[in-house]
Amino acid sequence: MEYRFSLTPRLIALAIFSGVALLVLLFALGYQVGLSMAERPAPAVVDNAANRARQQVKGKITGDAAAAAAPATERVNAAQKAAQ
Repeated sequence: MEYRFSLTPRLIALAIFSGVALLVLLFALGYQVGLSMAERPAPAVVDNAANRARQQVKGKITGDAAAAAAPATERVNAAQKAAQ
């Protein structure tokens, strides 16, 4: 029995389509893995920022420390609004 393999235009198109589909699926898999491995703020960091925000409201933090805590305070407020 003898087999003859030849690359027809249909087989070449199928190979190109399969390669592109494989690349798209690998990209999607990498994207999902990247999302799952992305850094999430640790609860201690969020609690620490919330404590600094509370102290700032009470007037226990100096101006320099309050300026440093301001971005964290905004993130905490946004997270609390999103949680509600």
